[in-house]
Amino acid sequence: MNDFVVWLDSKNAHVFSLKSTGVEKSIVSKSDFDHHTRHKNDRHTDSNADHYYHELADKLKDADTILLMGAGLAKNHFQDHLISHHAHTLAKKIIGMEPMESFEHASEKQMIANARDFFQGNHLDIEFNEVH
Repeated sequence: MNDFVVWLDSKNAHVFSLKSTGVEKSIVSKSDFDHHTRHKNDRHTDSNADHYYHELADKLKDADTILLMGAGLAKNHFQDHLISHHAHTLAKKIIGMEPMESFEHASEKQMIANARDFFQGNHLDIEFNEVH
């Protein structure tokens, strides 16, 4: 199984691939795409978010399940992106969307504990160990 938990906000996505051997973490940062979308007046366009969401979707391309977490609306915007661009594939893999405070206020261990609670509360048989 390829199960993923994604905590995201408008700047960064923390991607956790859940495996029986442990949790593998990667980060997709919106700032990595800033140079693609600058204008003469140095303002960003919405296509910056498109690059960010496309890169995040690429990280999840082999997902069987996806749990989206986050404090703000970014998880909703990403879900909308998946519905618009990956309606028959990744959008169907979303098993839930959970609010969770920012990574500045919560640890990875708290995020993993919240994900475990979600899976157990929804009777999903997904087991995984600590982050490495």
